[in-house]
Amino acid sequence: MLDRCPECGSDAIHETIADFTVAHEGKSEVIRDRRTVCAACGTVSYEGDQIAEHELAVAAAIRRMDGLLSAKDLRRIRSRYRLKQTDMEQILSTGPKTWTRWERGKIPQSKPADRLIRALADDPSLTHRMMLQAGVSNPEAELTFRQMEDEARRLAKARMRAELGDVFAGANADKIFERMFDAVTQARRDAAAHAGS
Repeated sequence: MLDRCPECGSDAIHETIADFTVAHEGKSEVIRDRRTVCAACGTVSYEGDQIAEHELAVAAAIRRMDGLLSAKDLRRIRSRYRLKQTDMEQILSTGPKTWTRWERGKIPQSKPADRLIRALADDPSLTHRMMLQAGVSNPEAELTFRQMEDEARRLAKARMRAELGDVFAGANADKIFERMFDAVTQARRDAAAHAGS
């Protein structure tokens, strides 16, 4: 801890918690802020872990004001697919350590990046496609995507049986279902590829 004020040299400094207004793009939010204050001249300074706490609180406030996913949300999405932080940086074409800083809460992601991350969270097949297009090699993630597709097949088959009852029965029902599921999956890929061309 500082023993003297960096501005006036007084030893009348103390740690306090006070309101701090975070202003961002015409909006503002008040956060509680731990800092060191000089009683003699009023200088506010941050030292040690006060700096990290301040940065995290400011970034979290900006995320809330912009309606962005939280650092915890980012970690949950990445972990769901068993992707590494470097995998996410490669998938999103960001610079080194960018995802790490977002996930640790140090800086908020941009609004466009947030929209893409939400799309990846909602669509495992999109995430898998983008992972492959980015050249990411991650066997754990590959296994996770296979398990997710197997579960999607199982759920779709159960729904077909519930909806169609006796119509979806018999020896060929499973083969027909598999062909239908594969056809729908391929049609989605083709539509996505066509839309991008």
